[in-house]
Amino acid sequence: MIAEGLRVTVPSPVMLRSVAADTEVGGVRVRAGDRVVIATISAARALGSFDPDRPHPPDVRQLWFGAGPHFCLGMPLAHAEIRAVLDAVLDCAPLSVVDRRAARRVLIPCYERLVVRRG
Repeated sequence: MIAEGLRVTVPSPVMLRSVAADTEVGGVRVRAGDRVVIATISAARALGSFDPDRPHPPDVRQLWFGAGPHFCLGMPLAHAEIRAVLDAVLDCAPLSVVDRRAARRVLIPCYERLVVRRG
């Protein structure tokens, strides 16, 4: 479920990458070494909305963590932190949302205020 959550929630909606080999993307020729802008949010959500029952395809495995020599070494730490927070929250279950307010004018959707109650 963490992998599926990370598929639809990206830390940066766009990223710069270097082209590894001459190819064509969407009818545009790119050469090795060219810099391209990737719409990470669109690529990560290409399979559709969040679905924890869908088997996680390796082709879109945390796209924004990179791949090959640019793979993020912090990915295991990020996963460990997510598991630790989820374990702590789930240990308090059941929880109910008492109050929430969406943050406005932010690049990445989040809450400005989120109050939960145990029990």
